Amino acid sequence: MTTEHEALEEYARMELARLEIQRQEAIKAKGGLPYLGSLPIGETFLDLQAKIPTDNEDQNGQLRKQFTVKKTGGDGEALAWTVNPRSPLYRDLLGVLPQAPVTIRLVRTGEGRSDTRYSLKLEKKL
Repeated sequence: MTTEHEALEEYARMELARLEIQRQEAIKAKGGLPYLGSLPIGETFLDLQAKIPTDNEDQNGQLRKQFTVKKTGGDGEALAWTVNPRSPLYRDLLGVLPQAPVTIRLVRTGEGRSDTRYSLKLEKKL
């Protein structure tokens, strides 16, 4: 019984990974950037790029603003980071955007949709 369950878990994990690769390739093929993805709880350092945020819709049709960032110390690949324009994080990003390119420190607290909060601090100008 355990081996069947493990086989199902492995299949699901591999299929999700394959679908994510296809999704990222489709985004790049359309000229878009790969997405940053969700941030872990705790500190994350990002390099905010000097580009005007664009309008973007999420899978539910909700308006999002798309910023261009790079992971600090990463491979230098530009990533799309979508932010809710009604959130305090969006206002914080607009405050530091004129100084871009800059490194920002994001601190994420909370795990769920209702209790996740971000605080942003300007680290250094690039």
